[in-house]
Amino acid sequence: MAVPPNRSSLPRMDSFSRILIIIASFFSIAALTLSIVGIITHFWYYYQDSNGDTLYYNLFTLCTGNVINGSSICIDMPQETDLGSGTRYAAALLVVAICLLGCGMLVILFMNFVQLTGILVFVAPIILFLATLFMVAALAEGSRVTIFNSYSANLVQTSHLLTIFSMGIIAFASGRVHIRYYEQL
Repeated sequence: MAVPPNRSSLPRMDSFSRILIIIASFFSIAALTLSIVGIITHFWYYYQDSNGDTLYYNLFTLCTGNVINGSSICIDMPQETDLGSGTRYAAALLVVAICLLGCGMLVILFMNFVQLTGILVFVAPIILFLATLFMVAALAEGSRVTIFNSYSANLVQTSHLLTIFSMGIIAFASGRVHIRYYEQL
C-alpha cells in the first residue's frame, strides 16, 4: 500500500466540484430551514367541522378552537394516548434528524472553504444519509398514529426530499474530489 507523500499544498479543487458543493450547501440550508419551521409550527393535522370547531396539532402541542368566535386553546400533547406516544417518538426521531442535518450542513459549508482529503470527504454524505434515515423513520412513526394533512408536515416532507438531493450532490462531489486528489499523487 502506497503512502502518499507529504505535501505542503493540496491540488486545487476543480470548478465543477466547487459548484456542486455550493449547490449542495443551498439544498442543505433550505432543508434545515424547512425542517425547523415544520417542527415548530402547529399544523401537522388540521380538522374543521361544519360548526367551525377546529382540531389541529403538531408533534408537541394539541389545539382546539372555533373559527367563528376566534378561540383557540393549546395544551401539551397528552402522552397517555396512542397519538401522544406516537408523536413523542416521531418528535424524538425528527429532532435527531435535524441535528444530523445541521452537522451535515456545517461540514458541507466547511468544504466550501477547506479542501478535505482522504476519507474525510465522505463525512458529509454519511451524515446526510443518517439524517434522511431518521427523517423517514420520524414520518413513518408519525403516520402510524395520525394522518398528515397540513402544511407543517409538507414542510418536513419537502425538507426530506431536499436532504436526499443534497446528499446525492455532495456524495458525487466528494467522489470527484477524492479521485482527483489521488490522481495527483
